[in-house]
Amino acid sequence: MFPSDVGFDVPLQADTSDDGQRQGTIGRSIAFDYEKNEFVVNDGKLVEPGKIDAIKQWIELYIRTEINKYAIYTESFGVDTRGLMGYRLPRGYQVAEIMRRINEGILTQCPDVVSVSNWDFNKGTFSFTVKTNTGEEVVINGE
Repeated sequence: MFPSDVGFDVPLQADTSDDGQRQGTIGRSIAFDYEKNEFVVNDGKLVEPGKIDAIKQWIELYIRTEINKYAIYTESFGVDTRGLMGYRLPRGYQVAEIMRRINEGILTQCPDVVSVSNWDFNKGTFSFTVKTNTGEEVVINGE
């Protein structure tokens, strides 16, 4: 889906308040296994992920969700790829636009992420690094 010959390394920063810290937190969630398409259960109880796993899960859900497709999500939750895929647009443009849309969404909607950087595309897979408001860096991998 993404070209392997395009290298982008443009770190983006989220807006911060006057004290330099973003307000809010991702909140509580239930661990979900996207490979099995089911919630994670241990000893008959739903598992609550740690902060880093919750951030990874939120980002994966954001990328997998088509914007405006499900009424449960806000109008701005999800990635809009309409007009990009299947059209005769240059690959570099398609990749740059998808990156921009994902970056913008993560930075404006995930309160625990302050930057997105180190994008890498390789034969249909991609990865990037997000930096949390606690300074931790998390690598996100996807297809």
